[in-house]
Amino acid sequence: MVENKNHYWMYSKYAIENAILNPDRNIKEMLVDKSLKDYYENFCKNNKIKKNIKIKVAHKSLIIKKIGNLAKYQGVALLVEKKLSRTQFLLNCSTVNNDLILIIDKLNDPMNFGAILRVSYAFGINTVIIPNRYMPDENGYIASIASGALDKINIFKVKNLINVINYLKKNNWWVLGLESKKLDICINLKNQEQFYKKKALIIGSESKGLSHLVRKSCDLLYRIPTKNNDLDSINVVQATSIALYELV
Repeated sequence: MVENKNHYWMYSKYAIENAILNPDRNIKEMLVDKSLKDYYENFCKNNKIKKNIKIKVAHKSLIIKKIGNLAKYQGVALLVEKKLSRTQFLLNCSTVNNDLILIIDKLNDPMNFGAILRVSYAFGINTVIIPNRYMPDENGYIASIASGALDKINIFKVKNLINVINYLKKNNWWVLGLESKKLDICINLKNQEQFYKKKALIIGSESKGLSHLVRKSCDLLYRIPTKNNDLDSINVVQATSIALYELV
């Protein structure tokens, strides 16, 4: 099997199972330890998987070679085509079926990206919009951290977040920025009022928070204040979790 930059190996059990269940996920190859062959054959059979997945028995050394020495070995490796290839976001598409969208301005850490996907799915988010630059590239580590959520959420890569924000506003969505800086215009997240039905929450990068243009484009800015003044802000994953809990 020829591997290229559009493919990568999954190694997490939950990520692999959800990739198999996802009808839109293109699977190239599957390697399993001999002891797990029956399990995955039955998994495909019981879930009536229509994909033609050829399960190959492989030695542990080969599986580790594919997934890398640092990956947690769980006796299985799945070569998949990257999912993050959608480049258009249309509000009238059938993928948007709830009233809260998550937009990520920028992120540096793949662990944070995977964790945010997992948190988003936990709070019922099914649509996440990300820029096509300044984001970690989809890989087995992100899939592992997301624990299956990567294949349960519709993720759209867009060229220009400002255009998307303006499009949302024109279609009666409230655009809410989660601000890390102590600005006078920020509203305490605890004091937010649910007077809007459709809302898009924007989170910024770990180091700089929301970018200038994105901040200016928001209808409202929310902030999670800390009780200790010597702590300016909290981790982006923690902040996203709190914000989604308050907004859903």
